[in-house]
Amino acid sequence: MADPIDKAKEVLHDIEHPVETVKALEHEAEEGVSPRTPLIAITGITLFLLVIFVILLAIALSLYFAYGGK
Repeated sequence: MADPIDKAKEVLHDIEHPVETVKALEHEAEEGVSPRTPLIAITGITLFLLVIFVILLAIALSLYFAYGGK
């Protein structure tokens, strides 16, 4: 069983260094050996699609209110 203090330090390190964490997750997903690989891939795709959705929603609402939406 993992020591809670070590786990907290690992989480803190991941928060402090997000770029390194992303690179490590990318490498882990590329290898495809880890059981977390599908979760990493699905999360990446979901975040990418969420960004596209937010941008399209912002454009649509801007146009709607710019042209007197009621």
